[in-house]
Amino acid sequence: MKNNQIETNIFSLLSDEINQKLSSLNITTPTKVQTEIIPQILEGKNVIFQSETGTGKTFAYLLPLINKLEKKEDTPSPQIIIIAPTFELASQINSAVKSITAKKSSLLIGGAPIKRQIEVLKEKPQIVIGTAARLNELIRLKKLKVDKVIAIIFDETDRLVKKELYDETNEIKSLMPQNCQIIACSATLNNP
Repeated sequence: MKNNQIETNIFSLLSDEINQKLSSLNITTPTKVQTEIIPQILEGKNVIFQSETGTGKTFAYLLPLINKLEKKEDTPSPQIIIIAPTFELASQINSAVKSITAKKSSLLIGGAPIKRQIEVLKEKPQIVIGTAARLNELIRLKKLKVDKVIAIIFDETDRLVKKELYDETNEIKSLMPQNCQIIACSATLNNP
């Protein structure tokens, strides 16, 4: 298949519901990174990719993963976990999730009251976005169950593997189910 055919058909790999949401956001043409990454994630591959800020990186991983969730029977347990190095990025990702799906998502970040976050987890979100330290804390407290997770995303990977976050990031990865799809992305993977 020629490259331009893939570009024009890439969103056709996604559900009608997702395409309707994209249309309502005035997104009709996939970006270059979405064209490259969406099919790989749909195939279940582990993916590491770099893409500049503002190129559609978040939707490159969100769209195919939410597409998978919509095709599965509802599971009252987190199935997608997204780790971000900052509260701001985690919040932006949560907003992006809410813009394209009605599936429940929860934002779990340090600095916010943990009791409130434990209450939110009782609502059985299927998508969890947070910082590594808080996610690990909730897993250790047995409030965040990860046995049904189908994919984990490390957004801004280069920052998550720096010395101050490496242990927390590595620990959460080690707690995921063996067959969990791993996706890592950053705007600056090659920079120290």
